[in-house]
Amino acid sequence: MIDVWKTRAKKWRRSVRKALAPLRARLIPQSQPETCIIVASNGRSGSTLTFTTLIEAMEGTVPKARKKATFFARMKDATFQAPCVYKTHDFPQTLSSWPENTRVIFCFGSTKDSALSVYTAKEKYGDEWIDLHFHHLHATGTYDELFERDVLQQARQVKEWATFEDVPVLCVHYDAIWDHKETISRFTGWKFNPPERRERAPKNIPADLMAAADRVYGPIDAVIDQLPKCFIASRQFRRTVEDLPITD
Repeated sequence: MIDVWKTRAKKWRRSVRKALAPLRARLIPQSQPETCIIVASNGRSGSTLTFTTLIEAMEGTVPKARKKATFFARMKDATFQAPCVYKTHDFPQTLSSWPENTRVIFCFGSTKDSALSVYTAKEKYGDEWIDLHFHHLHATGTYDELFERDVLQQARQVKEWATFEDVPVLCVHYDAIWDHKETISRFTGWKFNPPERRERAPKNIPADLMAAADRVYGPIDAVIDQLPKCFIASRQFRRTVEDLPITD
């Protein structure tokens, strides 16, 4: 019963924010940063949480903020809007031609944990979700190869985003999202207040698959662990990420 009331209260607060958005937009237009925010990630690393939190922050002052917020499998299909927030699992090159008031938050984390999350997601969400996820991440193979090689190109994601400088990119490790709320707020210009962190449920993974995951993703995660938990993407990290094992 308590959960039901919490859900209803959350929906009510959201509806109030939507109703007041046009008025607030007229009264305090200076509070709207003229930036387009893109939330990118290597998948299963907090990007949905970050995306929805930013949408809720915008809803207080930006009319139709939730309607404008869009997921793009390929950023070449997106157009710059501000203020607005998009989500993607694409690589960064398309953004080289975007205005300087573009802001990217790249959510990253353990590639092993991400792969295990995809493995368990098949039972929960089905084959259609898997097919879409593989398309979104430019997969170079199939679900059956998930523990044979880095089929979702997670290492390439980290390597390219961590060094991309054509627009400002804030890289944030999943474990650091809650510790760097103020940093994310300053970077985006929006109050970033995510829900309280909940520990991820333990996964029941067969021992042979866990060993295979360690072999494939352990070397990748060893390099990722050398990166700061929260940092501005820069060429200075090239020496670190050049050791990431990229597979075709």
